[in-house]
Amino acid sequence: MPSAEPPAAASAPPSPPAVVPAAAVSPRRPDPRRWIYGGLDLVLATIYFVSVVWLVPNRLPLAQAHLLALPVLAALMGVGALLGRRVGWWLSAGAAGALLLAAIVLIARILVSAAYLAGVYGALGRAASTFALIGAALVIEVVALLPVFQLKYLMTRAGRRAFGLAPVAWNRPAP
Repeated sequence: MPSAEPPAAASAPPSPPAVVPAAAVSPRRPDPRRWIYGGLDLVLATIYFVSVVWLVPNRLPLAQAHLLALPVLAALMGVGALLGRRVGWWLSAGAAGALLLAAIVLIARILVSAAYLAGVYGALGRAASTFALIGAALVIEVVALLPVFQLKYLMTRAGRRAFGLAPVAWNRPAP
């Protein structure tokens, strides 16, 4: 004899998704990293400018222009970070990439100078090239690390959201 009650799964309509009241949802806090990076960029741009103009003056115009590019690009990174929106993101990302390129070229110039010193001046040149290599290591720490971290932040979902950009779908299928 069959049972009189129908199966429970077939007769019950699907339950609607739970709705959370708007008062219970906490608002998203703004990401402070954009302001932190902008402030750090402007402080380091000032330090770079003082260092290039007063501490490390250069007689060669091309080398002086290369060194002056460091504070200019750092200031552009800071202005872009503080500006926000799409324009600020592009300005900050472009300046960070250009500053990384300038740091790589600066390291290459220091390494070429170290090789020249070691090859031409013998033992004294090898000692001087040791200090040049220490200078190259300092360029990595002082100049190249901030744009690396800032560019990494700009490429993340949180960084794009802080600038008002949509996240990039890296794993979307090809058409």
